[in-house]
Amino acid sequence: MNRRWMCFAFISLTAFGREAVCADLPDSVTVKVGAQVFVTFVANGDNLVSPKTLPDGNGPDPAVSIQVTQSGPSRTLTVTNPYARGLGYRVIAKKRGSRKETELPVSSVRSGQQSVMSLSEPFDELVLYEFHLQG
Repeated sequence: MNRRWMCFAFISLTAFGREAVCADLPDSVTVKVGAQVFVTFVANGDNLVSPKTLPDGNGPDPAVSIQVTQSGPSRTLTVTNPYARGLGYRVIAKKRGSRKETELPVSSVRSGQQSVMSLSEPFDELVLYEFHLQG
């Protein structure tokens, strides 16, 4: 009986802790399905911090373009990298009305290129975080 309660307590704490981590991600950008955002960052060494959303990609600072589209049951994440170095980031997929979150593999985009990732997981929004320059 003790072992069962310990497992239940561990699983519960892990689940509650995971949601708190996602809700409090610093320097994250949330994009809903069907939306496109343009984001500028402040470079702190190789890390990109303090994201600021812009109405369009025109401006003096390089703006990362992030778009999530839907075609039937599949969704596509497109990220455009305006920097002279590679861009790395992490992604969590979230579904409205559910506490379930799916962490996707760490992604990267080459300098001046566009990355396209097709996803079959049903989700309503993506949270991108831990943006950093590579190479």
